[in-house]
Amino acid sequence: MPESSVRDFRWVAAPDAPRRWQRRFWLTALSLVDRLLLSSDVQGFDRLPDEGPVIVYFNHIHYLDPFTLSTRFWRKRYFVPVAKIELENMFFVGQALRANGTIFIKRGEPDIPALRGMLAVLKAGYVLLIAPEGTRSPTGALIEAEKGLGLLVYRTNPVLMPVGIWGTHDFPSAYKRLRRPVIHYRFGAPYRFHLPPKTTRKQAESIVTDYAMRRLAQCLPETMRGVYADPPPSLSYVEEI
Repeated sequence: MPESSVRDFRWVAAPDAPRRWQRRFWLTALSLVDRLLLSSDVQGFDRLPDEGPVIVYFNHIHYLDPFTLSTRFWRKRYFVPVAKIELENMFFVGQALRANGTIFIKRGEPDIPALRGMLAVLKAGYVLLIAPEGTRSPTGALIEAEKGLGLLVYRTNPVLMPVGIWGTHDFPSAYKRLRRPVIHYRFGAPYRFHLPPKTTRKQAESIVTDYAMRRLAQCLPETMRGVYADPPPSLSYVEEI
């Protein structure tokens, strides 16, 4: 595993990356904790493609979101999560994320090493796990997303799969009522863009991001759809998988 100062994340797309013992150890431990402390309500997971590049993207309302989501499918597909760089050196959390092969991204500025890592993951045919909003929503409703999702689609054209998550905000207060928090996962139907040939990068970033977030909003309760409450438009160049 390279030193964090080098910031070359392309190693997470190497053929031997899915078999690293550190990754298996942490994800096994995380899955055990998840089963003991949380109750899960999962719908649509069987829609996840068995092969090929996929971006699984989710709404972000709690720091637990990416951890609990990871336990849903890590035995089925090799995935690489993307997290803010501030988490890299956090005690325990940073260690677990590094062991899992996380790509740490600098928010609010172009981050070429992180982008190269994400592109390498998709070109290798793996799953990339991202939160397009880039930060936790303070209200629980969707906020305006960053444009990175659109750039990834423009460069690699992977399958996209939204998943709405709610219930994590009930952690750990639910234990005071002597019950486990119930985390809800709603996996939406996977789809792929076939953008018109003359579509520019900026156009793709805008079109893809807006459409993708409206698909994500449909996986959430109405009160959580926020700025993407309107349903997605009908686009002739979107293929349902």
